[in-house]
Amino acid sequence: MVVHTRRQARLVDEAAATALAHDVLLSEDLLSQQLWRWLDHDSKAALRGVSKGMRRLVDGAVMVVASPGSGASASDLTSALLRWPHVVDLTLLNVGIINNLAPLSTTTLAGLTSLTVRQAMPKPGVQPRAARDMLPLSSSVGRTLQVLDISGFSGLRSIDAVRSCAQLRCLRMPGCVSVPDLVPLAACSQTLEELWFGGNVRVRSLAPLAACTKLRKLGLRICHDDLYRQVENLQRTCPQLADPASVEIQGLVHDLHPSLLPVMQVRAARDLALRVRDEEGRPEAQDAIATAGAIPALAQLLGRKSPEDVQEAAARALANLSCSHAANKAAIAAVAVPALVQLLGPESREDVQEAAAAALANMAGGNASQVQATIAAAGALPALVRLLHHDSPAGLQSAAASALCNLAASHAPNQVAIAAAGAIPALVQLLGPDYSTDVLQAAAAALANLAGDHDQNKASIAAAGAIPALVPLLGLESDVGLQYAAAGALANLAFRHPGNKAAIASAGAIPHLVHLLRPESSAYVQRIAAGALGNLAANHAQNQATVTAAGAIPALLGLLGFVFPGPLPSPPEVLTDVHSAALGALQTLDLAEWLRMRAAAAVAAHLRVQ
Repeated sequence: MVVHTRRQARLVDEAAATALAHDVLLSEDLLSQQLWRWLDHDSKAALRGVSKGMRRLVDGAVMVVASPGSGASASDLTSALLRWPHVVDLTLLNVGIINNLAPLSTTTLAGLTSLTVRQAMPKPGVQPRAARDMLPLSSSVGRTLQVLDISGFSGLRSIDAVRSCAQLRCLRMPGCVSVPDLVPLAACSQTLEELWFGGNVRVRSLAPLAACTKLRKLGLRICHDDLYRQVENLQRTCPQLADPASVEIQGLVHDLHPSLLPVMQVRAARDLALRVRDEEGRPEAQDAIATAGAIPALAQLLGRKSPEDVQEAAARALANLSCSHAANKAAIAAVAVPALVQLLGPESREDVQEAAAAALANMAGGNASQVQATIAAAGALPALVRLLHHDSPAGLQSAAASALCNLAASHAPNQVAIAAAGAIPALVQLLGPDYSTDVLQAAAAALANLAGDHDQNKASIAAAGAIPALVPLLGLESDVGLQYAAAGALANLAFRHPGNKAAIASAGAIPHLVHLLRPESSAYVQRIAAGALGNLAANHAQNQATVTAAGAIPALLGLLGFVFPGPLPSPPEVLTDVHSAALGALQTLDLAEWLRMRAAAAVAAHLRVQ
C-alpha cells in the first residue's frame, strides 16, 4: 500500500527526516516498481528530497510506502495515520483488500476532506481480489469528508459507511459494480453533487437519489436498460442533472487516470474508441470526448511505464479520435507524437506497433501538412519503413503502409524522406500475390502518393517493378478499394512521364482501365480510371491509338450520359468529378477521327446491306 498524504507544509529536523526515510523504506528497488508511476511530481520530489536528507518537505507531501515485496498491513496504515493526524487529503494506493483499511474505522482524524482508495494491481494472469466487506469509516472521518473515491473493488457490497458523511459532495466507485443499495446516500442528500459508477453496475434502484436535490452528475457506464430508464425518470425530479451521455464520457476519462488499475484504463480507452469508430469519424462524439479531456489523458498512458495492453488501447482510441477531425489531429499531435513514434520500436509488442501506426496514419490524413511535418520530425518515417518487412503481420504492414501513404500525400519533403528511408522497394514487395487485400491496397495507395508530382520517385517506383505488379490489381476479381488504389498509382506514375506511359501500356493496363469505366463500377473507380486513361493518352500518340482501340471513347461518352449513335443528351445540372474526369480524358483523344471512322464504318455497313 502507498499512503499519500497532503497537509500543511512544515519543517522537519534532520532526525525526523532520517526517521521518515526509514518509514518510507526508500530503496532503488522500490523506485523501479510500478508504484512509482502512480506518484505525482510533487510527491516524487518530496520522496527524493527525504532520501537526500532535505529538511523541508515539498508542498507538505509525505509518502509511507510498504516494502513492495511484502505488501502493506493494517498496522502500516495505523502507524502512518498516527504520525500525520491532521491530513486533509489521503490517497491509498496498492490496497490489497478492504480489511487493510480497518484503521479508518477507529482513527480520530479530524479534518479529512478527501479520501481515495485504489485496489492493488494484480500480478499478470491473476484476477483482482474481490472485496466482500463494507468500506470501514469512523464517524469522525466521515463527518468532514467531501470526496470519496473507491476504485477497483468489484465485490464491494455495501456503502453503509457513507451514513456518517453528511457533507459528501462526490462519490466515485469505478469498478465497484456490486453495490445493490443506495439508501445510505440519504445521509448526504442535501450535499451530494456527483455520483459515478463503472462497469456492469448491479444497483437495485436509483429511487433514493430523488431526494438528492443538488445532484448534477450521474455517471452510469455500461449499464443495463432498466437503469437507463430509471435515469430518465430521475431527470424529471432532478432537472439539474447533466446529460447522461456527457457524464458517461467524463466517467470514462476519469477511469484513464494513471492511479487506476490497468484493466480499468483498458476498458475505458476501448469504450471511448468504440464511440467514435467510423471510417469518417463521428464529429459530435469526437468533440465531446476531446472536450472532456480525453486526449491528454490517453497520451499519458502511451508511456513506457504503462502495460502494453494499456498502450495499445490508448493508441487505438487516439486513432479513432483523430479520424477526419482536424482539431483533434492538431491536439493529439501536440501531446502524443513522440510517444506514438516510440511505440513503433522493436521493443513494443506487434499489436501496440500496429495501433501506434494507425494513430499516426489517421493524424496525417486529410493533407494536414503541419501534422505531417511534426510526425516526420519525430523520427516516424524510418520506423514505419522497418515495419513493412515481409515477416511482419498483415495488420501491421497495412497500418505502416497507410501511415506512409498519408504522410506522403501532397508533402514534397516527406516524399523525398520516405523514399530515402527505403520505402519504395519495401512497398513494391508488398504488391505480391501472397499478401492480403488490405496490405495490397495500402501499399498501392502509398506508392500513388509517393509518385504524385515527383519525377524521381516515379522513376524509382517503376525501376523497382511496381508497374507489372499493379496492373493485375485492376482485375474484376479485386476489391473496389484496391482497384481505386492501383488505378491511382498508375495514373500518377503516367502523369507527364513518357517512359512510364509506355511501360504501363506495354504491361496491358489500358484494357483493364477501360473496363473499369463500365456502368457497374462505382463512381470513384470510374473517375480514377478515366483520369489514368487521360494521363496515359496525353501527348502520346501510340497510347492514344491504343486507348481508342480499346473502346475508351464510347465508354467515356457513356459517363457523360451520351450513347452513340443517338441523340445528344441534355447537359447535366451539376458537373461531377466523374464528368470532369471523362471530359479531361476525351480531350486527350482524337474524337473527330473516331467519329469519322465510326461514320465510315456505318456507311460501309449500309452499302453491304444494299
